[in-house]
Amino acid sequence: MTLAGNIRAHRFADDINARAATYTISNGESDGKLSQLDLWNSVWGRIRRTVPYYKRLIEEGRLPEHFRSWDEFMDRMPISNRSTLKNEGKGMASTERPCDFLRITGGSTAEPIQIPAWHSEVRYTEPDMWLGRSWYGVSPASRLFLLWGHSHLLGAGIKGWLNARKRMVLDRMLGYFRFSAYDLRPEVLGRAALKLIRFKPDYLIGYSIALDLFASANTSLREELRALGMKMAVGAAEGFPSSESEARLGDLFGCPIAMEYGAVETGLMAHTHPSGGYRVYWRTYFMEAERRCPESHNMTVRITNLYPRCTPLVRYEIGDEIETWEHKEERILGLESFKRVVGRCNDYVLLEDGARIHSEAFTHAVRACPVIGSYQVVQSGTHLCIRYTSDVPLNGSHISQIRERLGKIHLALGRMEFERVDRLMQTVAGKTRMVIKN
Repeated sequence: MTLAGNIRAHRFADDINARAATYTISNGESDGKLSQLDLWNSVWGRIRRTVPYYKRLIEEGRLPEHFRSWDEFMDRMPISNRSTLKNEGKGMASTERPCDFLRITGGSTAEPIQIPAWHSEVRYTEPDMWLGRSWYGVSPASRLFLLWGHSHLLGAGIKGWLNARKRMVLDRMLGYFRFSAYDLRPEVLGRAALKLIRFKPDYLIGYSIALDLFASANTSLREELRALGMKMAVGAAEGFPSSESEARLGDLFGCPIAMEYGAVETGLMAHTHPSGGYRVYWRTYFMEAERRCPESHNMTVRITNLYPRCTPLVRYEIGDEIETWEHKEERILGLESFKRVVGRCNDYVLLEDGARIHSEAFTHAVRACPVIGSYQVVQSGTHLCIRYTSDVPLNGSHISQIRERLGKIHLALGRMEFERVDRLMQTVAGKTRMVIKN
């Protein structure tokens, strides 16, 4: 533990305890729904006054100024998604005060959008994150090893250098160690294991695919890794590629394997619990699940924020599916727990020298380019090309900036080719994957 870590743990202690108490105070399902409705109407009071898109819907008589029930909310409130945020633009953001930063999405859908946000959103939701980790014995003072993609290392010039140095100093103060998960070759993951053993963290967080490949590359270090006595290893940003991944990782590390469920747009929405399944942060998000296919156990997820946001997410369809504990309902409102997230697995590309590059490397290199509407990495043998949609072609400056970022990850990526297309390739199910291998 570091001094800064201990200070942070002390600062968050009351918030974590209060949040834990908040989630345990419930007199049954109907009571919980009513408390969520009260929270929503409080937030809605600000949204209807300050968010142009919803203000217009009220003026047109399509939405009320107050919701009497969740049934009324379902009947009258339109579903939103990334396309809504893109098409409505600034009309989706609050005029209450300027935004503090932009959430830039990417991920497996490869359709980047920029979402105005306030720092207060992070402060509000952070206790949820620490509550979930506390279920496994982790606190804000615990030492953390990150097997992650670090976009701050891709910045150019003096600003990029300063951001990287700043991040390193902050990590050292907090007791964090970051190891890049962009390159997933076995020898690189072997070096990550040695760094992990030397650092002696209390817990580990990594891309789920990176952790799965880490387990394959480091079976010979099983005893040394188990001797660390970590409290948990967390798979994040994507699902595990195999049904056996969690068991293999649990055996390798000798600790529980946890998972976070969140998105760039939302932050953390749910966390696994040692007793099984996911617990939803239902005081932060109202979650609804709907079964689109009667024969399927999977349900589509929509969320509504119950706290103030610069860009409110209302009946927002993330694009994910979950499996619930019961398979009878066609729709569940105010979901408090579920069994698992279905699919949601990113991919990697294989380079000529054997390097395996996690798909998030492309997200972090491309998402800052304002011209690109959506994109896809297409691999044919060892040939790589970024196909993208855009109103105008990329110019030389755009291409050189993206290549410069990618070249910092691997020299071969600095020669990436680009192709503008009318639409991206989709699966039979109509989904757009970030990585296509021909």
